[in-house]
Amino acid sequence: MDWIRLTKSGKDLTGLKGRLIEVTEEELKKHNKKDDCWVCIRGFVYNVSPYMEYHPGGEDELMRAAGSDGTELFDQVHRWVNYESMLKECLVGRMAVKPTVLKGKLWYL
Repeated sequence: MDWIRLTKSGKDLTGLKGRLIEVTEEELKKHNKKDDCWVCIRGFVYNVSPYMEYHPGGEDELMRAAGSDGTELFDQVHRWVNYESMLKECLVGRMAVKPTVLKGKLWYL
């Protein structure tokens, strides 16, 4: 209940003052500390730092995905959890799409 209360408090849990940004892999990797921890799940990036003390599995579990794509880890542990709803106030933005050349054509992956 404390986590729900915090998400409804109006406090900026993203650290971006309400702005959504496009996050590159390089930017995501920079946010890999307990007090500055971003995690990507299914292409969406969340600042999970405010959630650290509320996570039932503890801080160490969240830190396993710090600064990276934690989708696979998340799915192994609790795929059934509605993270979109639970972390919506922590949404930083989406992962940036990387242009890639395949067989002479430019693709966006």
